[in-house]
Amino acid sequence: MANGSFEGLYTFLDIGEIYGIDSSCLRKKVARGKFVIDEDIKKLGTTWIITEQAMVRIFGTRKFEEYQEKQKKKAKVQEKKISCEKVKPKSKRSINKTSSINEKEEKVKDSWVSGDIKGLELKSFAFNINASE
Repeated sequence: MANGSFEGLYTFLDIGEIYGIDSSCLRKKVARGKFVIDEDIKKLGTTWIITEQAMVRIFGTRKFEEYQEKQKKKAKVQEKKISCEKVKPKSKRSINKTSSINEKEEKVKDSWVSGDIKGLELKSFAFNINASE
């Protein structure tokens, strides 16, 4: 915990989920002195935090190990979901628009090069920047 890691720390709600007990049961154990405050447990605001070592010492390892296995399975399923997600392809409409725009541009370019487009004449002009007029 000195390094700022929360690994190995659990809330009383977590303990209730892992061991199937109510958080009020845990608060009663605190009142009866079953935990060493500031070593095994600590209250942060309104939330009690307990170390993994104290949790296993008081409640045992079997259910905690089962809980860890469930968490690993959930993580694997989540990883599979992420890796199996496909990138959403562009809709056919947008692909068709892009290709049709390119086709039109190519046709105009080809027509200009081949001399099919006639009658366009560019005239040059100049601006009169004389302020006296």
